[in-house]
Amino acid sequence: MNTVEMLSQFEEVAEQYVKALEGYSAEQFTKKPAADEWSLGQLYNHLIQSAVHMQIRAIEQCASGNGVVGEGKTENGEKIIEAGKFPPIAIKVPDSPEYTPANAESTEEVKHNLLQLINQVRELEPTLATISPDQRMPHPALGYLNAAEWYQLIFMHFVHHLRQKEKLDAFIQA
Repeated sequence: MNTVEMLSQFEEVAEQYVKALEGYSAEQFTKKPAADEWSLGQLYNHLIQSAVHMQIRAIEQCASGNGVVGEGKTENGEKIIEAGKFPPIAIKVPDSPEYTPANAESTEEVKHNLLQLINQVRELEPTLATISPDQRMPHPALGYLNAAEWYQLIFMHFVHHLRQKEKLDAFIQA
């Protein structure tokens, strides 16, 4: 898949998240199904923060020539990037300040941050062709990814969390 297609697909799924924000009350947006599960606000913050602080940062490192040359993806990383999606499983990370996103202050704040992210992803797309595919940055589970693969991961991550969002939507409607 080329980066223009990736951008188009990302915009479609991100717009779903933006539109959904209009239907949540403050209470619904911050309500957690259980103490060890995330609220919708935390889910949205996770998506935005992962894109900005992990995926886009890795792209910028590759663009600046500060990536690693000669390293590759893990076997699982090869499969996931080739498939263009994560397996349909819940991935549990340790409950800690490092991994657990803060609950969102408001849907308006999240909408603002999400729209900023969408613009940032749009602005990045034309630059990707200028970044050497040999420049790679490490992903904790997938191995070393180049800028285009990190870009693809933004979309893949948003899609991966749609199932979690659907479960949270059902929970707040119950």
